[in-house]
Amino acid sequence: MPATPSPRQASVASWFDTEPAHVLCQLEFQRLTPLLAERPVTPWLWVAPTAAWAALPDLPGRGLRLHRDGAGFAGDTRCGLPLPLPNESVNAIVLQHVTARDAEQLIGECERVLMPGGRLWLSTLNPFSPYRRQWRQHGLVVRSPQRLRHTLEQAGLTCDGLSYLGPMWRDRAPGQRSFAPLRAACLFTAEKRTPALPGPTPLPVRRWHGTVAT
Repeated sequence: MPATPSPRQASVASWFDTEPAHVLCQLEFQRLTPLLAERPVTPWLWVAPTAAWAALPDLPGRGLRLHRDGAGFAGDTRCGLPLPLPNESVNAIVLQHVTARDAEQLIGECERVLMPGGRLWLSTLNPFSPYRRQWRQHGLVVRSPQRLRHTLEQAGLTCDGLSYLGPMWRDRAPGQRSFAPLRAACLFTAEKRTPALPGPTPLPVRRWHGTVAT
């Protein structure tokens, strides 16, 4: 007999289908789409928290769009971890609010499939924002920005920056830049960098000490 889904699991998924979540979804899409457009030639991977978040307008270039579905992912394909992608096969990855459950494994897989020089953008709800009143009663588990940065670096990715987006309260954003860390969501930018190969060793120059006939 199949196990009955827990109310906690149903509540977690349902928050991302609420009106406040849809507003945040549109804000993130507006921020991320221009970033992805900078890399339109090679494939991308976009992973969203629900099917509604993944059903956004067409994205630039070509790629694979997935969303959380139980313990795995659905969308353009149905899979789990490890991801069904070859090593170093995508040039850009977007992870939207999907790193609470298996962050280490998922980010490790992203590092594997990301090309050298490829970018990863990771968004997560900000547990230090007053906006958390919108989602905390739904049973969502959110990792701190410090812990996510550590996870990215442990996977071998270099964090280029952390920005904040969305409102601070339900219906208004902070009016001062100093309050940015209190916005609803955090957005990490990371890159896969590989160490440069050592250059060729110069050949020793030998000097001739004998006489030369003329």
